Amino acid sequence: MLPIEHFHFCPRCGQPLSSGAKQAASLECGTCGFRYFFNAAAAVAAFVRREDGRWLFIRRAKEPGQGKLAPAGGFVDIGETAEAAVRRELREEIGVTLASVTFLCSQPNAYLYRDVTYPTLDLFFLATLAPGSEPTVLEEVTSVGWFTAGEVAPEDLAFPSMQAAWRQVLAV
Repeated sequence: MLPIEHFHFCPRCGQPLSSGAKQAASLECGTCGFRYFFNAAAAVAAFVRREDGRWLFIRRAKEPGQGKLAPAGGFVDIGETAEAAVRRELREEIGVTLASVTFLCSQPNAYLYRDVTYPTLDLFFLATLAPGSEPTVLEEVTSVGWFTAGEVAPEDLAFPSMQAAWRQVLAV
């Protein structure tokens, strides 16, 4: 279910919402006029490349996508830039510091968590590690590894957005 489908009462006045109150991306209370827009959550991930041409991937420890490969990343916090978020997420997930971060592309995605499907806009970056920074398994990761581009098929990645972004990397 999309987040909007969980709202049955107005968050401001508590009155039941009519069936017409819910549009595709917003709800409007017929009683008090409160209007709320549902927007995509922003998420980030980085395709990290080593000097020898190998790419860093994690194996996800939790659903969604448990056991699948992914570039490390996560959600953008309120008030945070995408670049700061990708640096923070890689530090939290695999303990690395990034030397460079360059925007690659954005892709829409759907992230199913506890029976709610969150629409996301996933922002992908190309990155390199700071000298001496080595990945380790920390949060929400079962393993980390360096792979050649030919060892990772797009279908091996956890989400369609990641698959599309990886196809872009492979096309370069």
